[in-house]
Amino acid sequence: MAAYNKVILASEMFIEAHERFLSATRDVDYVISLMLSGAVVGIVAPLLNEQGKPSMHQLLARLSDIAEPDGKRAHEGMFRAVYNGLKHAGNSRKGIVASADLSLNGDLRLEAAEMLEAAREDFTKILVTTDVHDQLSPRFVTLLRPSVDYA
Repeated sequence: MAAYNKVILASEMFIEAHERFLSATRDVDYVISLMLSGAVVGIVAPLLNEQGKPSMHQLLARLSDIAEPDGKRAHEGMFRAVYNGLKHAGNSRKGIVASADLSLNGDLRLEAAEMLEAAREDFTKILVTTDVHDQLSPRFVTLLRPSVDYA
């Protein structure tokens, strides 16, 4: 059985998410980009937290609390609603059966763009070992530069 480093895999998933986004001709291309970049965030954001740094979604939640001090606390999951909605159907904790959770509202292009931005931003802030850094592709390192505006 092969062993993989999740950071290296996440970098490759980011490249694929980026390529799918730029070449999208159908909604499913945006869905694929969103799902891949969301998985990248799922790997990288906990590393940031472990290193004492907030993820982009955590920063957005904090800013939301400052901008809208309505007593209701914002949370990072608010910025992943469409992504989370695509990951599964139903919610046993809320008593929602799968068959009642098959509709989704959102702008798939915008959701993919925002998740790509979050993944790129989070990736630029994590510290990795020299060994891992040396395995990152030049293409990925180039994509970390904010030369592409996904919005």
